[in-house]
Amino acid sequence: MRYPECERCGKLSPRMSLVGNALAAAFKISVGMLTGSKGLVADGVHSIADAFASGFILLALKIAGKPHDEDHPYGYGKVEYLSTLFAASFLFICASLIMWDDVLAFVNGIHEVPLNASLFATAVCLLYSFVLYRSNICAGTQLGSPAIIADAYESRADCFSAAAVLLGLIGTKMGFIYADAIAAGFVALLIYHMSMEMFLQGIHGLIDSSSDKRIIDQVVEISLAVEGVEGVRSINARRMGQKNWIDLVIDVSEKKSVLEAHMVGEKVKEAIAARMREVGGISINCFPIKKTVFGNF
Repeated sequence: MRYPECERCGKLSPRMSLVGNALAAAFKISVGMLTGSKGLVADGVHSIADAFASGFILLALKIAGKPHDEDHPYGYGKVEYLSTLFAASFLFICASLIMWDDVLAFVNGIHEVPLNASLFATAVCLLYSFVLYRSNICAGTQLGSPAIIADAYESRADCFSAAAVLLGLIGTKMGFIYADAIAAGFVALLIYHMSMEMFLQGIHGLIDSSSDKRIIDQVVEISLAVEGVEGVRSINARRMGQKNWIDLVIDVSEKKSVLEAHMVGEKVKEAIAARMREVGGISINCFPIKKTVFGNF
C-alpha cells in the first residue's frame, strides 16, 4: 500500500544514494590505500560505480516523471529501464577492474597486512549501506519504481561486499594474508551477479512486461462495478516504469447508442483513475452484446 510519505521518500532516496555513494567511495578508497586493504579499495571502486548509477537513476526519474505528450503518448516511464541498463553496465565494468587488480595481486604476491583502522571503516560502511538499502527498497516497492529498486539492489550488493571485506580483514589478522585479496575477488563476483540481474530486469521492462496480477484484477473489479458494464471481454496491462498502461475491452448492451456506450467507457476511466494511482493511461473499447435470459451474446 502506498503512503503519502512514500512520494517524498521516493524523491529523497536517489539523492541520498548519489551523495552517500560518492562520499562512501572517497572514504573507502582513502582508508583502503592508507591501511593497505585491497578489499576496501575494491569496495570503494564499487561505490564509485554506484554513484554514477545513482546519477543515471536520478536523471531517469526526473525524465520519467514528465507527463505523456503528443510525441510520447505512453509517457516516459521506460527511461527507468534504460537507467537500470546503464547502472548494470557500470557495475560490470567496475567488477572487471577489481578482478583484474586482484589477479595481479595473486600473481605478484602480497607483502602487507591491512592496518586495524580498515576494520572500523568497513564496519561503518556496512551499516550505512544497510540503512540506504532499507530506505530505497521501501520507497521503490511502495512506488513501484524499477529504477529505485535497482538502486536498492546496488545498496544490498554494498552490504554483501562490505561484509566480505570485513571477513577478509579479520582473516588477515588471524594470519591468512591472502584473505583480504580473496574478499576483493568475492566482491567482484557479487558485483558481476548484481549487474547481470539488473541488466535482465532492464531488458524485461523494455519488452513490455505484463503488469502484476493484482493490478489487472483490481481494474476488472472496478470496471464491473460501473453501471452499464456487462462484462470485461479482454484486458492487457503493461508496465511503463512506475505506471501501468491499460488496454481494456468492456461489454455493453447493444441497445445503448454510440454516445451512451462512450459515456460508460468514460465512467470506467474515471473510476479507475480515481482509485488507482499506479495507472498512467487507459484505452477503452466497447463491445456491443445482446442480453437474453440464456446469457449475453
